[in-house]
Amino acid sequence: MDRRTFLRTAAAGSISLPTLRAASAAAESLPQRTLGATGLGVTILGLGCATLGYGPFSVEEGAQIVEACIDGGINYIDCASSYGNAEEKVGMVVKRRRSEVVLATKCLERSKNDAWREINRSLERLQTGTIDLLQVHAINSMSDLDRVSADDGALQAAIRAKEEKMCRFVGITGHTRPDVIAAAMERYPFAAILCPLSSTDALVNDFGPMVFPLAKERGCGVIAMKVLAAGKMVRHPARSLRYSMSMPVSTAIVGMGSVNEVRENISAAAGFVPMSAADMRALEEETRPTATTDVMWWKRG
Repeated sequence: MDRRTFLRTAAAGSISLPTLRAASAAAESLPQRTLGATGLGVTILGLGCATLGYGPFSVEEGAQIVEACIDGGINYIDCASSYGNAEEKVGMVVKRRRSEVVLATKCLERSKNDAWREINRSLERLQTGTIDLLQVHAINSMSDLDRVSADDGALQAAIRAKEEKMCRFVGITGHTRPDVIAAAMERYPFAAILCPLSSTDALVNDFGPMVFPLAKERGCGVIAMKVLAAGKMVRHPARSLRYSMSMPVSTAIVGMGSVNEVRENISAAAGFVPMSAADMRALEEETRPTATTDVMWWKRG
């Protein structure tokens, strides 16, 4: 039951005041961290919207999941124009609750003109005039990086969007090669990096050792994705969340396909206690069978 439902039911007299207070407190208990040097406070658990866009539910049902996330205290929403109709589902909620969230989306196009059209389409779908973080998406090879950072590349469209106050900050995402993201950070002062950081990703071309020192040096926020190995970590999701949140990241984004999943993830994140190094290594060993490119398609390169 989300917070609004609690309020309506309580008004009818069927929920006690102590229960209502407990629910409200839980919704406000998610720890927050600062996203690099942006000054934006983000909850350590964020909503990743790929599941939202590709899931078998209507726009209205998807919007209910977004609503449940915000009601539960999640304030970071990470979308993309390439995630099916996720931006439409997020937009249905954001048009009313924009001030409650740090909103991110991604640009997959490579040329400046195509990216400019994509950015404008995202703003229309999200029903907002400004995105907090616009990310140049899926930079997984040096050829990708060279293309988007060229004079007629997508990065120029993102920079223009920032200049025209269509976005506040520009970020970058990469799935496959840490060295490519490191090179990107040398070319442009990205405000944030989104990359896979989990117990399985640590065993195959790990981003952490290369990205974390550079991000700290440059005041760049780090956002963890693939935290549950794209839904493959079904045996210990709470520990997997805790693992990623124990690293020097600002937030860990998770795809959530139901209100029940939202509640479970919020419960795990609200009680966050950092993992010891020994416990992190133990989880890596337990999840080693999943650490293959057959499972982690994003590490194929």
